Formats: sequence, C-alpha cells, structure tokens
Amino acid sequence: MSNISRQSVRRYLVETADSEPTYLRAREIASDLDVSPKAVAQYLSQLQDDLAVVSLEQWGRSKSTTWRLEVNES
Repeated sequence: MSNISRQSVRRYLVETADSEPTYLRAREIASDLDVSPKAVAQYLSQLQDDLAVVSLEQWGRSKSTTWRLEVNES
C-alpha cells in the first residue's frame, strides 16, 4: 500500500460525484486508491467542509461511516 494525500482523496471525490447522490465508505475508496481505509477516513472528515464543487456529508453510522456525495448545484 502506498501513502495517500489529502489531494488524492479530494480528486477521487470530485471525479466520483454525480448529480444523483452516491453513498461511499472509506474502505471502498481505499480499495480503489490502494491505501488504508483509516487514512481515507481521516481525510473525509477534514474535507467535509472544504469542498466547493461537491457536497460531502456524513450520512450514517452502522459498522462504519457512510458518506453521501453529490455535485453541488450551481
């Protein structure tokens, strides 16, 4: 597994976002980026209020946190 940067998680979110909500978990993103889910989860929390193009909100918590992602309306 390689190191991950905040910028790579941000880029992944922007590229994945759609006009319809998408629901993601850190482990799914980590799998796509070949990094640890713990590192991704740390950045998701930080990026929640720091994204202009997409909306990211903590949606649910069961076994792990689910994040709701969608493109912001202009």
